[in-house]
Amino acid sequence: MAEEHDRQPAEQVGDADGPSRRDFLVGSGRAVLCACALGAAAGSLRLAIPRVQDGPPARFPVGRPGDFQMRTLTWLRERDLFVLRDEGGFGAMSARCTHLGCTVRRTADGFYCPCHGARFGLAGELVSGPAREPLPWYRLSLEPDGKLWVDRREEVSAGTRSLGEIEAGEAGG
Repeated sequence: MAEEHDRQPAEQVGDADGPSRRDFLVGSGRAVLCACALGAAAGSLRLAIPRVQDGPPARFPVGRPGDFQMRTLTWLRERDLFVLRDEGGFGAMSARCTHLGCTVRRTADGFYCPCHGARFGLAGELVSGPAREPLPWYRLSLEPDGKLWVDRREEVSAGTRSLGEIEAGEAGG
C-alpha cells in the first residue's frame, strides 16, 4: 500500500494560461497544411492564366521580287524562312524542323535537322524522322507597296509557287 501512496497523478504539460504540447503540434500541423493548400491553389491559378508574349508577326514583308535571283533558294535567318524563286514564281517555306523547331540546314538533296537528324526533300517533304510532318509552306503575295509578304497563318500545299506572272520590269523594282 505504500507504493500506491507514492504514485501521484501525472502532471499536465503546460498550464491553464498556455497550450499543451499536443495542442501546439496539432496547431502547427494545421498551419503547415493550410500553407501547402494555399501554395497549391496559387500554382493552379498561375497555370490557368496564360503568359502572353509578343512574338514575331505572323504576316510580314520579305523584300521586293528583284531582291531574289532566278533559280535560287534564299534563307532569311531572322524569319526562319526560305524564299524560293524559279520559273514557276515564288514560294515561301519554313526553315524550322517540325519535330522540335530547330533550324534545318540545306543539303544537296534537301534539308537536314542538326538537332535530331530529321531529313526533308527539296520541297520540304518528310524523308525520315523523328519529325512527323513536312516543312510547311506559306502564302506569299505581292502587295501594293511592291514587296512580297508572307502570311504564316495561311499554309499552302508544298511546292506552291505564286506570282509567276511578275514581269521582268516589275521584278526589278
